[in-house]
Amino acid sequence: MLTFTLAGDEAGDASLNFAKGASRYFVVAIVATQDADALRAVLVNLRRTETLVENFEFHFNALTSAKLREKTLTALRNADFLAWALVVDKTTLPFHLRDLTGMELYLYFVADLINRIPVEYRRKGTLILDEVGSAKAALDKLKRTLKNHDIKHEFSRIFFRRSRSEDLIQVADLVAGAILRRDAKKDSEAFDLIEGKMQAIFEFEFRP
Repeated sequence: MLTFTLAGDEAGDASLNFAKGASRYFVVAIVATQDADALRAVLVNLRRTETLVENFEFHFNALTSAKLREKTLTALRNADFLAWALVVDKTTLPFHLRDLTGMELYLYFVADLINRIPVEYRRKGTLILDEVGSAKAALDKLKRTLKNHDIKHEFSRIFFRRSRSEDLIQVADLVAGAILRRDAKKDSEAFDLIEGKMQAIFEFEFRP
């Protein structure tokens, strides 16, 4: 049985300090593929064809060239992967969630999105997440969060990597960034290119 490799990243920030410019929306996206190397190759080939440096990081906010952004998302539209996302309007969060640190809040939303992805995509798969702070501390906190909310993740492995060294995380970043741009700036041009990859986009609502 082929298993899936999933990768997640976020767009926006987990801060609640709106007076100092914190984003209103926070987006977590998780992508899934049964051929991780083929999906990585999409970005490897883009670096080559666009004469980018070998370690160029495809970060949505860094794609200031509209032409390169369109080429990147068009390439992803033709790639083999599925995606899910959670959109959080942080202005609506209940008070007890506002007491969480940035990492805790990020992992809370990651756990929430994991729980929403159908188990057949998670079972015996691998989950790779963008490194936040200490990878070990983040993994411990995520496992504790999943356990506290009685979420059986079903993955064989979960680990954290720096996005610059993992193209699958960069794919998740591009998906999350396109959704954030759609919602925060009312600009759906980028999102329209990868909309067909989305299995579901959930809006976060706290359920006691």
